[in-house]
Amino acid sequence: MHAFQAPKCLYLFLFLFATSTFVLAEQTDVFLNRYCIDCHSYDDPNGERDFTSLDLKASDFDTQIRLQEVIDQLTLGAMPPEDVEQPPQKDKLKAIERFRNTLAEMRAENSSTGGQTVLRRLSRREYRNTVGDLLGIDMTTFDPTQEFPADNLVEGFDNVGAALTTSGFLLEKYLDAADACVEKAFTATESIEPQEWTFKDYFYQQPELRIAHDKAFKHKYLILYDHPLNDKPEGAYGPLHDLKEGVPADGVYEVRVLAQALHRDTPYVPKAVIMDVDEPFRMGIRPGDTRIGDMVHVQPIQPKVAEAVIADDELKWYTFEIPLDAGFAPRFTFENGQHDVRGSYGRVFRYHRDTLPEEVRGGKGIVAQRNAVIKVGQLPQIRIHEVQIRGPLPNQAREQTQTILFGANEFARPDVSEQIASFASRAYRRPVSDTEVAELVALYEARVQQNISAKEAYKDTLKAVLCSPEFLYLSPPPDADSKTLSQHALAERLSYFLTSSMPDDELRECADSGTLNDSHVLRAQAHRLLTGKSSERFVIDFLDNWLNLRDLGNMPPDPQQFRVYYSSGLEPEMKQETQTFFRDLIDRNASVLEFLRADYSFANRDLAKLYGIENQIPNEQAGEFHRVTFKDPNRGGLLGQASVLTVSANGIETSPVVRGVWLMEKVMGTPPPAPPDDVPPIDPDVRGTTSIRDRLEKHRASATCNQCHRKIDPLGFALESFDPIGRSRKFYDRAQRVPIETSSVLPSGEEFNGVGELRQLLLKRKEFFVRNVTTRLLNHALGRKLEASDRQAIDQIIHEVEGNDYATRDLILSIVDSELFQKR
Repeated sequence: MHAFQAPKCLYLFLFLFATSTFVLAEQTDVFLNRYCIDCHSYDDPNGERDFTSLDLKASDFDTQIRLQEVIDQLTLGAMPPEDVEQPPQKDKLKAIERFRNTLAEMRAENSSTGGQTVLRRLSRREYRNTVGDLLGIDMTTFDPTQEFPADNLVEGFDNVGAALTTSGFLLEKYLDAADACVEKAFTATESIEPQEWTFKDYFYQQPELRIAHDKAFKHKYLILYDHPLNDKPEGAYGPLHDLKEGVPADGVYEVRVLAQALHRDTPYVPKAVIMDVDEPFRMGIRPGDTRIGDMVHVQPIQPKVAEAVIADDELKWYTFEIPLDAGFAPRFTFENGQHDVRGSYGRVFRYHRDTLPEEVRGGKGIVAQRNAVIKVGQLPQIRIHEVQIRGPLPNQAREQTQTILFGANEFARPDVSEQIASFASRAYRRPVSDTEVAELVALYEARVQQNISAKEAYKDTLKAVLCSPEFLYLSPPPDADSKTLSQHALAERLSYFLTSSMPDDELRECADSGTLNDSHVLRAQAHRLLTGKSSERFVIDFLDNWLNLRDLGNMPPDPQQFRVYYSSGLEPEMKQETQTFFRDLIDRNASVLEFLRADYSFANRDLAKLYGIENQIPNEQAGEFHRVTFKDPNRGGLLGQASVLTVSANGIETSPVVRGVWLMEKVMGTPPPAPPDDVPPIDPDVRGTTSIRDRLEKHRASATCNQCHRKIDPLGFALESFDPIGRSRKFYDRAQRVPIETSSVLPSGEEFNGVGELRQLLLKRKEFFVRNVTTRLLNHALGRKLEASDRQAIDQIIHEVEGNDYATRDLILSIVDSELFQKR
């Protein structure tokens, strides 16, 4: 009896288990079975879609595509068709939600790396920083990655190993880059005697100004009129026409300029001369590549390397020390100059003809009017009388590069094996084996045997090192089965996390001595890097990845509506505000919650004017960033910063949907699902009395759309009090006077009005924000997406800093000290 009962119980158990499993699977497909299979079956698949074979337990891409189609068609209301049985709205919404969750699980399974960072190559920014540090070369106007294909982004991050593919085209560009970098480094070691140049009495600018400047003052002065970002610059760049081939060698040069600011008290009305004459005039220097040939327009690489406030009327000398590469020459710019100086000639004639001498009042056409206004008018300008250049100046960079390439001595063939080993070890960021050195020395010897000079053969060997996978890829653990990073791989991960480049000498010594597995040593090194100068790259790169600040300027604001964005050069200043804010949190070890709750930020006078608090920035310190405090509850912290408000707009208008999605993704870490492909975009324009709120209310009338938009739109409405460049506003259109409404209700039923009240509600959910920041820091540190299996480790990191109000520096150090960081 007992012998018989045991199998019977087992059979019963198996039957119940199978039945329950079948029921669960049936529940998953019950909606499709009832409302879709009749049409979409293998017998007669409508639209060539057979759902009888749709296996929701699979996760292949074909299944994902078909399931996404189901979600899209249900969301759009296109299916089931009108002439068949319709599901109750409640069942339909539940099915959509269930299918979305299933699809998310499928995608997570497909993209999973098993909680490990896959072998990854250097990103473009990491490559650029690394070759600069490895070779000791100045990267101010040198970018060997300029022709590299763009790195693929994963949730905004450019260093996710699974997405950093390598193509044949990229391999070709690695060869070109290696050649350019090594040649530049060797050139930098050459000793060059300083030279001196003086330019005065004759300055030829661009062709449009030639006749006017000749008639006015025989080209005696170099005159700057408009800001360097004008669409059609005319006097925006002051090149030294006689320095046709630029400076002869890389180095630092002293540049002295005899200049004055004229006509800041211009009698012309603002609509004639479009600029802010209340601000002191600022002259900048932006190097130009003479090999391009066009020195009077925007160039691909033109960093501002110097700036000074120019005194009104008084003729004074201004001295700068700037880096210049061979073939580059300084170009002088009027950083806050006029907007559209080309159109100002006609506007001066239109509004101020009676102030001009009678003999020129009849001028018609741009040429005649330009000639007259430049000669006898009072256009605001920076007038340069003389320029003196001396250099290259003695500096330590040449000696540093020479030591990197040759060691303590000049290049010598008997020492080549040692020199190659030393360079390869630094490039590979770990000790090199005898076999690796032997292979490189063999390459060197082979080149010498081909009648190439020893020095050229050595160059070729170094170029081969820069093309090696050992340089281009970050180190894996020594044992493929090991889950723990080696000492050198750990040093590499720490350095690329906090400096975006290779380990420095001190960190390398720790790895060589095997002490990085000591928690105190690891945290001490992280603290040193985080508080050092090189961590500025971490601040910039992490904010670009997390907040998508790299896209600032990709959809440039309309020059007519938002001229101040260009005339004041706000784009880099907006970024600098957010970077300075984050830097301050690190330096003070302040709470990451300050991103949400702060009533302060950092601004120079340009940004302060945008925010209406220019009284907090002294005139004489207009270009410097100061901590500023806001009385407006909508300002302060991340949500009131112009960088965030501009990157979440499209340059012409704003959309609560776009800004709401940005907040969900970047701030709360709860991104909404992607909308169906066939949903038409919601036009954010405001015409007549129709507001974007009215349109979204109509859009949300659809229950399926309402599921997501009730979460997205309220967040976006709060930010509608800011225009596309972050200025406060009360109306969408001043002419139509359509008012801005910033009140809304969260799905929880909590009401708010404006950013200030929204921030308080977000702070009630602070654990979401802190977890999101922690996750994004880990994304940046590990070079991979975080997965569900990482949740416990993330919670542990957060728990360690909770008692100190989630202090920023402590949070970063806890990440470094975590098991996640130290494992593959």
